Amino acid sequence: MTTALSPAPVPGLPATLRAEFAIWRRSSVTYLPLGGLAFGLVNTALYVSTGSAQAGSGKTWHDLLGYQNLWAMFVGPMLTALLVATATRVDDVSRGGSTWYRPVNPLYRHVSRFTVLALRSLLLNVLGGATPLLLVGLMNSAQRVPFGHALQAVIVPWLSQLGMLALLLWVARQTRWAIVLGVGFAWTMLAVVNAESAAWIALPFTWLDRGALPVIGTHANGVALDAHSALAEASPWPPTILGALLAVPFLLLPHLRMPGARGARTARTARHRTTPARAAGTASDVAAALAVRPGTPRILPAVAGMLRGTALTWMCPATVGLIALWLSWHDPNVSIQLFTLLILPIGTLVLGLVAWSAVGQGWRAVASRSTGAARPALALAGITVGIAVAMSVVIALVYLAAGIPGGHAWPLALTGAAVGGMLTSFSLWLAIRTSQAVAVVVGIIGILIGVLVGGTTMQQTLWPVIPYSWANYLDLHRMSLTVPVSIAAIALFTFGITHAARKAAGNS
Repeated sequence: MTTALSPAPVPGLPATLRAEFAIWRRSSVTYLPLGGLAFGLVNTALYVSTGSAQAGSGKTWHDLLGYQNLWAMFVGPMLTALLVATATRVDDVSRGGSTWYRPVNPLYRHVSRFTVLALRSLLLNVLGGATPLLLVGLMNSAQRVPFGHALQAVIVPWLSQLGMLALLLWVARQTRWAIVLGVGFAWTMLAVVNAESAAWIALPFTWLDRGALPVIGTHANGVALDAHSALAEASPWPPTILGALLAVPFLLLPHLRMPGARGARTARTARHRTTPARAAGTASDVAAALAVRPGTPRILPAVAGMLRGTALTWMCPATVGLIALWLSWHDPNVSIQLFTLLILPIGTLVLGLVAWSAVGQGWRAVASRSTGAARPALALAGITVGIAVAMSVVIALVYLAAGIPGGHAWPLALTGAAVGGMLTSFSLWLAIRTSQAVAVVVGIIGILIGVLVGGTTMQQTLWPVIPYSWANYLDLHRMSLTVPVSIAAIALFTFGITHAARKAAGNS
């Protein structure tokens, strides 16, 4: 006679929550909030470098709060989106650490994940928002922000981000991490553009930013509010509370049960775990391509094959097409900064991340061939830098066709190629040496500081130490420094890539 085994008890919410905290302990999700500290330190340095913190400068604590605009409008929301995207990517690569197949209530799992990431987001906002207020207040008591306003400058943006956080978590249940990050970027930009709309109460994405504007005392674009304007005197709490309450419906929304969705996700995860690139077959197939005949490995074609079929195949032509479309109704001479301060730095960051994402999972198999890891890594660096250089030249030709003088086109192509190659090699090295999450955080902060410095009068003194803005300087005096230094940096980062790739092969 046999007895049936009793079914395993389904964990309750407290047990699920404890397990969720344990999952992310010592993970990249835990360390991402340090990106807020990094931005806070940089933001403090920029504030001090402009003389705003000096006694007698006429600045008050209202001006100090105004320096939080970039954090509240863009950096804070995007780093929160990056938290969700990073957790999603780790979950996909590890297949949920087998938790997808555990008897856990889906709502408990979803609420637990939201709680863990919400607390990480709070830490992120404390480090990013409070650091400048604390440091500048300690350096100069005249700039010390009243406690109530300082607390609002941290709590209001965090509460407003909870709705977006829940939205992105729901999106993460349906799709991949890159799409999660894209949705976060779109939501953030819609919030910035429409934050001061008269119909803000009917536009949920505006709740992300609307409450922070009267707290920091600026418009969404960073311009100070008039002292007696309606927005300056408005209460921050209605949009803030709406932004927080937006989390509730997204926490309760069920997973979309599309036919074969779980199987497709599992299959996609398996491919990411066992292949250098989806279009390159298995890891052993790609590695075998490195040694078609004994003694004559075809390294360059094999590495190029890894990148075939990735997002680069459509992102590169799409970027050129969008720039051409933009220039068809905008002045190309005025729009050069669009490329030098935004498209080029963002493109080089994406290029490095996509390249390593395509090959990283199968890198140990590649390195196990007779070629080792150094030569394929050198080929990978050469191809990615080559793409950045080619894109810079092609886009300069597009600007030339749109009407800029030839005397402006060749410095744009030369500087773009040199600086683009340097930034690409840097992002690739950082992704290999640390992680993609760290590379994204550093890249986003660098791009924002590059825009802040390169697009303002601060470039007169700070330009030599902000490489993310170097492509914007097309005069021969500055080019005589930026171009040679960029080329030397490419060589240095290429050496670093080969060294980091050998370590990555041993750790994969």
